[in-house]
Amino acid sequence: MSDEFAFLDKATPIHSDSDDPVRSKINQHEADESRSAVGTTGADQFVSETSAIPLRDGVVSQCRYCQERFRTDTDDENHSCPKQPVASCRYCKEEHFSRDAADNHLYHCEPFRRARAKEHKQQRVHAMHGQGDPQPGRFIDPWYHELRAYVKYDCSDKPSPLKSYSGFSDLQKEHDFEQYGNLQLEMRGDFNGIKSDDLTVEFGFKGSGIAPSEDPDFKLEEVREYQIYIYPGEYEDYSEAADNGRQRAHFLIRPRWPGIASESGSEIPNPHDITGFDIEFTGSNIPFTTYPELLHSAVTRLKGRQGFRWEGPTYLRPNDFHPENIHKSSNIVDAELYVRVKKEYTRRVYAIDGTLHRISLLLSDERRGYTKSIRDDRECPGYYHTATIGPDRISEMIPGHEWPREHKHYHVKHPKAIEGGPLNQPKISVSLQSSLVAKTPKWSQLDILERELDEALLNVLKWSDIPIRQDNQVYVEDDYFKATASQRFRKLLHGQLPRIETMQDREVKQLVVAGTTTETDVQLLETLLTDGGNHSPASLAEKIDCALSTVYKSIDRLGELVNHRYNDVQLTSQYIAQQIVRHLDAVKQSINTDLETAVDELVRAEEFADPQGADPWSLWLQNWVENIRENTDGPDELILGFEPADVSEARRIIREGAGKWAQVTGKDRVDFGHEFVPVVQTRSGEVWSPSQWNFLPGLAGFKSRYLPV
Repeated sequence: MSDEFAFLDKATPIHSDSDDPVRSKINQHEADESRSAVGTTGADQFVSETSAIPLRDGVVSQCRYCQERFRTDTDDENHSCPKQPVASCRYCKEEHFSRDAADNHLYHCEPFRRARAKEHKQQRVHAMHGQGDPQPGRFIDPWYHELRAYVKYDCSDKPSPLKSYSGFSDLQKEHDFEQYGNLQLEMRGDFNGIKSDDLTVEFGFKGSGIAPSEDPDFKLEEVREYQIYIYPGEYEDYSEAADNGRQRAHFLIRPRWPGIASESGSEIPNPHDITGFDIEFTGSNIPFTTYPELLHSAVTRLKGRQGFRWEGPTYLRPNDFHPENIHKSSNIVDAELYVRVKKEYTRRVYAIDGTLHRISLLLSDERRGYTKSIRDDRECPGYYHTATIGPDRISEMIPGHEWPREHKHYHVKHPKAIEGGPLNQPKISVSLQSSLVAKTPKWSQLDILERELDEALLNVLKWSDIPIRQDNQVYVEDDYFKATASQRFRKLLHGQLPRIETMQDREVKQLVVAGTTTETDVQLLETLLTDGGNHSPASLAEKIDCALSTVYKSIDRLGELVNHRYNDVQLTSQYIAQQIVRHLDAVKQSINTDLETAVDELVRAEEFADPQGADPWSLWLQNWVENIRENTDGPDELILGFEPADVSEARRIIREGAGKWAQVTGKDRVDFGHEFVPVVQTRSGEVWSPSQWNFLPGLAGFKSRYLPV
């Protein structure tokens, strides 16, 4: 059979095989970079796996990133490759091999900073607020309050790794503690954030309960813990400086070696078997990063005091306490940042409907995890208010945050005794609550922790309508906090708490209008509302006398209203609990009616709304309105089920509803005032119920229609 395409063999080619006109038009540099990173040229992309990888007997596959080989498909599926990138920055193309690295990268990415700064100058940053990216700006600088950390110094690779401990012992013997008390020396130096003209370094010791080391080079019969105190020189001792709220640092120094045990024989934790020191840092009003520098300088100063009583002591080695020797297992257990604000500006922070109360209410589960709220106004308004949130919900407040924290508004212990001075103004602060989480931040993560605290504090100020820029009319300087601002990238969210509240409102309202709620759902909700303790699906089935499978179906129907994990079922938040109490009667009634009737009893929207409730007006009604009260001689009353913070917020919500109504009906927004007037009660109990002609002027289009030009 002849080849019908044989005549093409005599044709002259326009391009050679080596000059592919299609390939030459394609920019391949990004693909080539990716292939180079994983060790391939791209030529094997369409070669079968068997031919591309020379496999040995028993090997079924191989990881393309780390080249590890697998003998079973299960091993291949379970392989988590540390060399496989999980993300790549779209600004600088840097690859990241962990989620933490990807999340934190933008704070240090120069191409991102330049791009975002350009967008900020062009006034387009506002379009990206709330999306989780850090924003540039000059923000008020908080000051450093409390710090507590356990910092380990590893001397294992040094000759005589516990030489400095013997040096502390010799220094102790050179000083007469019984006659003179603790050893006190002056120290001067240039320390970040420290008034260093006159500092006192105080040296002392106490018993440790540690058994001596069995190492023959360890010649001490009694093991002691040594203490270094640093505080301003005008005070007699550390306690006096603490009572006056002065800058201060305390270092409790404990020796560590492999196999360390107490005098009773019990093992003392030393998980990394370091030989060196475990030092507890505590202090106040000092920048967090300054503590290691202070310790190193204090040990250097104490070394200069050795050799006065006898020759040839074992000298301290200050470089054993150099910041470079800090071990990776060092961790932070308490850290706090604060600003001081004039009290006339802070009511929205601590009020019953204020930011702290809403944080506690909206971000705390009904029974899961940990939440605590304290309100104490005995000394003065806003005397001591806190909202503590555990790790389960902290990322809902600010996406990407990891560590639990406590938000505070508080005054000094006796505010009436210092009327007129800066200390009479309250502090607004945020602090780490490490007791609520098993994995505390490492000392190497100090910059990330400080940034999380800073962002949390700035957002609370913003949500409380307190300026986050430098403002000497709002902020009050004290001996340490200065009302200064600095340029930095911080994640600022606009109205995050109201968004959480709206989302939870929507879930509750859905109970009423969905028409799918069953009697089992109501019984389950009533049980979660009224019974204390935790509930498993099995215990709920027993309480409401139904099958376990029925309970599981009910949990699925209730969706975001309940949390079900680890065999524990509970309401999502205290706010949802309150809302369910308000709407439960309506839910019960909706069970006995069809969907159309249930919706009609909640809202009167038949004239304008989509029957399926999917148009913007119907969705707005579902989210915000509890009832529409019909009037025969005037506009119907639109009764909000949501309690806004104030009338200003109520006006905003109603104007939004007027816009949705106009969008669906095709009428002007001002016509909304001829159909409805609002009835709103704020959280403080104020009722806003304007008449028709008091309400109309606030709607768009009123001036052009009713006022003369």
